[in-house]
Amino acid sequence: MVDNTVKKILILSANPTNTEKLRLDEEVREIQAGLERAKIREQFEIITKWAVRPDDLRRALLDYEPEIVHFSGHGGGNKGLALENNAGQLQPVSTESLTRLFKLFQNKIECIVLNACYSEVQAEAIHQQINYVVGMNRAIGDRAAIKFAVGFYDALGAGRSYEDAYEFGCLAIDLESIPESATPVLKRRHHLPQAEPKPQTKRIFISYKRHAEPDEAVALQVFQALSPQHQVFIDQTMSVGTHWAERIEAEISQADFLIIFLSSHSVHSEMVEAEIKMAHNLAQMQDGKPVILPVRLAYRQPFQYPLSAYLNHINWAFWQDAADTPRLIDELKQAVSGGTLTISEEKSKTDLLQISEPSTLPQPFASAQPDCLEMPSGTMDCQSDFYVERASDALALQTIERRGVTITIKGPRQMGKSSLLIRTIETAVNAGKQVALLDFQLFDKAALTNADLFFRQFCIWLTDELDMTDKVEQYWDMPLGNSQRCTRYVGRYLLKEFGNPLVLAMDEVERVFDTDFRSDFFGMLRSWHNSRATNLVWKQLDLALVTSTEPYQLIDNLNQSPFNVGQVIDLEDFTALQVADLNRRHGSPLNPSEERQLMALLNGHPYLVRLALYEIASQRLSSAEVFAHATADKGPFSNHLRNHLFRLHNKPELVQGMLQVIRQQTCEDEGVFFRLRGAGLVRRQGRIVLPRCQLYADYFRENLRG
Repeated sequence: MVDNTVKKILILSANPTNTEKLRLDEEVREIQAGLERAKIREQFEIITKWAVRPDDLRRALLDYEPEIVHFSGHGGGNKGLALENNAGQLQPVSTESLTRLFKLFQNKIECIVLNACYSEVQAEAIHQQINYVVGMNRAIGDRAAIKFAVGFYDALGAGRSYEDAYEFGCLAIDLESIPESATPVLKRRHHLPQAEPKPQTKRIFISYKRHAEPDEAVALQVFQALSPQHQVFIDQTMSVGTHWAERIEAEISQADFLIIFLSSHSVHSEMVEAEIKMAHNLAQMQDGKPVILPVRLAYRQPFQYPLSAYLNHINWAFWQDAADTPRLIDELKQAVSGGTLTISEEKSKTDLLQISEPSTLPQPFASAQPDCLEMPSGTMDCQSDFYVERASDALALQTIERRGVTITIKGPRQMGKSSLLIRTIETAVNAGKQVALLDFQLFDKAALTNADLFFRQFCIWLTDELDMTDKVEQYWDMPLGNSQRCTRYVGRYLLKEFGNPLVLAMDEVERVFDTDFRSDFFGMLRSWHNSRATNLVWKQLDLALVTSTEPYQLIDNLNQSPFNVGQVIDLEDFTALQVADLNRRHGSPLNPSEERQLMALLNGHPYLVRLALYEIASQRLSSAEVFAHATADKGPFSNHLRNHLFRLHNKPELVQGMLQVIRQQTCEDEGVFFRLRGAGLVRRQGRIVLPRCQLYADYFRENLRG
């Protein structure tokens, strides 16, 4: 079962009033639920018929022409199957009649499941005409019948063969310790028609930015071209909700390839970035799968971080305009079949990026200053005219000019922490210091589960950033703990040989909070901070740490924490005055009343405020459209909101916590509160806990299911 044609499953149920009551509704419900969450659910259509009479059976086969027929009810061995008459009472249908009927559909029906007691008699007769027929060799209980059906259709929904589905059905009974796993029997047609060999099918996930052009048009053409041979998933019509997020994760985790379309719009997409990151992490654990196939859609600019970390070292494809589509499709087909994308060498990548294309972004209002708007995404350039300075900025910049300092920058996601870090780094460089920037997002999962590997990689990475000779193995060959080895390596080699003031800047350090060795690592950083008082070599090392998660909840001994010493910068959302200032920088597309409306909706959320002003100032949307469609699937914030939903879906404790905040303005679990706050979703106001902004309250009230 490797093609993408839709198979119809006709489920027939009969429980005559003068027979024992069966749990047929539960069986049908479980089959439907299993196929709804199946990874290839779009390849199946379920038709259900209840209280089936003989005429109903005949008409249903004629009307629907199903590939799979499933019967739930009573069987009578040689007496046949128990259907119903017009009064709802028992109407047996003989084995001979069933065989004659199904013979008329032998070129259409592929498999029949007779989930009824003693139905092996019918299966034995029918399988002479039908390739696969499952029957029961004795009485089967409700529980075993339901478990068999669930296991059978779960396997079909995963793309397995009918033989495998039968085995999974029997296994489902056995795993529940029900002593009826040998009751179902599979009858195969003696001479199955020989199918023509098909090319090897691959699972492909297509990632693109919804409602953007040319992204959506090209993605759909590639989907249509690859689907006849491969199992291709594209998120085009799925409604947003918790099940949507589960489906996206399941599809990426099972994909052989991730085709990612990157344009001037999608490189700023949070969901596209999240899908690339997930594929990258999965490939490290799944023997390189999914393979990422990046396609640049008339986009010649260098990838910005973090996309650069995932994509710069792998091959690319390039599409300039519609005339390139047939060539691109051929190139992707070859890559999926074992070839490679064409843009591979460093020179070819550099040549591609040397050509400067006119911006495809809408022009701003004539009154907008500066002349060119900035798409809000990621870390902001130090020279950006759209960067809003907050009081805490000056504190960070003044601190880094001194020698031997520790700075912690805290705040929820998309608060501007990394942008402030970059400005802090620039100030340090202007003060004559050298900077080594380590973004902890780039530590792979293997390092975050193995202390020895993590500390080694930390030292090797820092050495590489300083362009010094790697001597890690020499220092690791000592009977000491990891933090002691690391401290000796940094203090006795790197700092001593380097000889200049150094800023060790660490972004996204919360990645370490979930590890078993977090106390060792952060205790080590605290010891470096303390050592400045007694050892001059440590005086030349500054530490700058950035975290979105509250560290005090995760470090057992606060005396071993680097987060409560030195200068702590706690970033907050924009004030109404700062929103008004940013509005002026965009050419004042909002009047004072609309400014207040934006503040009420977003509560000064830095990224969302910039996004809203960009959409309006660039004339992509009017202010009325931004407010009217704020939570809509095609609205201005849809990509951002979907990404948050995607992050929440497999964390039921956070979903419940978020719903509790929305419904009751409280969060009973303090740990859950700090995780939601770190994710940028909630805030504390006095004794109550609120969604960070009204947009989040409205969206998650509608889309979260607890």
